[in-house]
Amino acid sequence: MPLRNIVLPLLSCREVGGGSTIEQCLTCARDVAAQVGQGWRAVIGAPDYKSYLAHHAAYHPGATPLSEREYVKMYIERRYNRPGAGRCC
Repeated sequence: MPLRNIVLPLLSCREVGGGSTIEQCLTCARDVAAQVGQGWRAVIGAPDYKSYLAHHAAYHPGATPLSEREYVKMYIERRYNRPGAGRCC
C-alpha cells in the first residue's frame, strides 16, 4: 500500500462532509487508526490476523481458519525458525 493511501485520510475524510456528525467523525478516525495500525504492523513485520481471515475467507471457503493464537505461532515459526533464518545468537 503506498504511503499516500495511509496519509490521505488523515488530511481529509472523503466520506464525511462538512456537516458531519460526531459519530461519523469518530468512525472516520477509527478507520484512519486501523489503516495506520495495519501499515505499522507491515513495517515491523508483525502478523496481521484480520488480513489472514480475509484471505482465508476468499481463497479457502469452507475450511476452518486457525485461531489467532495458532496463526501467530505459525507466523513466528515460519519467520524465525525456518532453515536459513537470520539469528543474532
